[in-house]
Amino acid sequence: MVTRKGIIITIIVFGAITAASSVIWILPQNRGPTFVISDYGSEIESVKERHLLIMSEMDSDLTGLLNNTITPDDFIASAQASSSQTTSLITEVIESNPPPEWEESYLNYDEALKKYNDYLTETIALANKIKDNASSSDVSDEMSKIDSLRNDTDAFIAKSNETGP
Repeated sequence: MVTRKGIIITIIVFGAITAASSVIWILPQNRGPTFVISDYGSEIESVKERHLLIMSEMDSDLTGLLNNTITPDDFIASAQASSSQTTSLITEVIESNPPPEWEESYLNYDEALKKYNDYLTETIALANKIKDNASSSDVSDEMSKIDSLRNDTDAFIAKSNETGP
């Protein structure tokens, strides 16, 4: 026999269970370990050194692509891996939360990394054009974009170096 009191109690219990479940989903989850940086100068230098290694490797690979010593597919795989590494560096710079005296330097280096990721995207487009036997004017146009992005990257790196304490 269903009574009015039984229905009300069932609704209250169901509502409490639903509310408790919702609270678990709404509360922010622990994002994992956080790292405290005490030497922001060393931290940005570490990022710059790792970025320099990525750039050196990609410069070598790009030369190999243009000289036909590296296949477009191998170059694309290398560029995608470098892009992933660069994205990790961007995350590291963003999450470092530098003090005011380092903030402009970090922001400029963040821009350098973003431009470099754009550069990598364009080199992948170049590799695809080479793979598809694009005309020399298409390749030349792509190289112009690539050179411009690399110059922008270098300019932001220089700006980062100038704006650090």
